[in-house]
Amino acid sequence: MTDYATADFYTDTSLVDDPHAYFDYLRAQGPVTRLPHRNVVAVTGYEETAQLLLDGEHFSEINAVTGPMAELPFTPEGNDISAQLEAARGKITFADQIVAQHGDRHADLRSILATLFTPSRLKALEPKLRQTADDLIAEWAADGQVNLVPQYGAPYATLVISDLLGIPEEGRQKFRKLLEGAIPVRMDATHEEMMKNPLVEVGKTLFGYIAKRRTLNLPVIRPIASAFGLLPNDILNQLALARFPRGEKPSLVDVTSLAAFLFGAGQDTTNRLLATCFKIIATHPEVQQELRDNPKRIPDFIEEAVRLDGAVKSGGRICQKTTTLGGVEIKAGTFVLLSHLAANRDPRRFENPGTFDMNRPKLKEHLAFGRGPHTCIGAPLARREVTVSIERLLARMGNVRLSEAHHGPAGAHRFEYEPTYVLNALASLHLEFDPI
Repeated sequence: MTDYATADFYTDTSLVDDPHAYFDYLRAQGPVTRLPHRNVVAVTGYEETAQLLLDGEHFSEINAVTGPMAELPFTPEGNDISAQLEAARGKITFADQIVAQHGDRHADLRSILATLFTPSRLKALEPKLRQTADDLIAEWAADGQVNLVPQYGAPYATLVISDLLGIPEEGRQKFRKLLEGAIPVRMDATHEEMMKNPLVEVGKTLFGYIAKRRTLNLPVIRPIASAFGLLPNDILNQLALARFPRGEKPSLVDVTSLAAFLFGAGQDTTNRLLATCFKIIATHPEVQQELRDNPKRIPDFIEEAVRLDGAVKSGGRICQKTTTLGGVEIKAGTFVLLSHLAANRDPRRFENPGTFDMNRPKLKEHLAFGRGPHTCIGAPLARREVTVSIERLLARMGNVRLSEAHHGPAGAHRFEYEPTYVLNALASLHLEFDPI
């Protein structure tokens, strides 16, 4: 049995299959608790997590992706290291990503992404969501069995984001193949392996698409390109022409990184949330029947599923100005383990937090999509993706149940999770069903 008092959250794979038990242990020590390794404090309380997410003065998101695993390239000095952090940004792994930015820089980048998630754009995308779902289901619907994670969830998320960006068909299939089986921030990955991310190749392809459109929009070329029908009026073209709120033109690297980020942030989270939803559906026949009888309950179902067992297990912060949180002093230079997963099971906020209850009051009070400036901008799309998927999957799959050959019998179910400290990610979900 794992000794939680000495376990290293970032490398101990024994914590992967049941992080809730570990977070319960930490929370019993207090909502803010110092860990035994890496100069980290863990925040597991709901109120404390919400306060942390809103406090950009004392806590920096510069290490949001890697937590303490990306070591600082300097020795923290004094009670305010914000200037040191900013000066070292170029040397901190993944500190160039939008989730690691703050202030005007973050607002500028987010303004570009915001154009992709307007209500009108998401409404226009709805037919594609349904068509993509039906096309993927058709690949295995007659089999009576499916491993939902690789056969539906992963390709669905990739293809939907491709459609959101207006990626040509050959690019859609290329991205589906590239991202197949990709796992972010594996516990056993070396730094070199972390940098060999398939998103690098995705980014190169996106760079080519956007650079071509910028070239075609040059004043001397645009009239000719338009006359010969070479300038597509698509979303990639809109990204190529995008401007920051004050009128500045973002660099090609900025725009390409944002587009690639959507695949990194939206690919696995949506896939794993969908797997969680069907794990619940397959093990709660009464819930499955209620969703079939009343599909209007699907949004409530999703909110409770994401609270109970959301896809994001941890994020990173670093204290940049010495402060106090949850009664614990945190010195500048201290790493912070931020866990949406833990906060959403805080019994001080949610009664019987380990129980699934889609009649729970104030269902959207969870922190699964964050809070404050870094609230997940793609949350509306994620909710629609999962809603449409549940609708279409239940329409073709009767009597959905777990495969006992893969997950064991009722009362002794077993599940395997990916070895990553960032996501709460089912590695597989083998379902059996009666084809409809």
